[in-house]
Amino acid sequence: MASNMYQHLARVWLVMAMIGLFASATEAFGNNRFCKTSDYKQICNLMVKDANNWHDATRNAIQSSIDVAVTLQKMTPTLDKALGRLPGNSKDSTTSTCKETFDNTVDDLKQCLKFLDNNDTASLNIHLSAATSVTDCQDAFQESGAELPPRVAKITEELSKYVSNCLAVSEQT
Repeated sequence: MASNMYQHLARVWLVMAMIGLFASATEAFGNNRFCKTSDYKQICNLMVKDANNWHDATRNAIQSSIDVAVTLQKMTPTLDKALGRLPGNSKDSTTSTCKETFDNTVDDLKQCLKFLDNNDTASLNIHLSAATSVTDCQDAFQESGAELPPRVAKITEELSKYVSNCLAVSEQT
């Protein structure tokens, strides 16, 4: 009987220890001080990496976003095929909207690095907000009745989360 009690206590202790470990890992992963207001904390933590100050955290987050934005920008040529048999004007308009959106997003994010280096947080936040328009391409596809290629849609959604995280990090001044 005492043996069963010790086994039970050992199991309870093991379960509590495991819960404690998981809770600590979740807390450490989800509570980075630069990602306090982020809606996507796990992604945010990866973006800011091991930054020790606001400037480095913001720079890391923006650079991570630029990397994703450039990947998306390089996918622009694949959009024509997805627009298939749309009339020329609709096809050209949608492709143009996407190209402009992706180019502007990359440019806005690169500008953000300059504003960060100049400690111009107002301009930094304005350009980060402008970079959230990355979803304009999705809207153009919807309006044309075509379907955005799944890979482009996925990366667009990812970039939207990244830019949201940049705004959250930049607010932590």
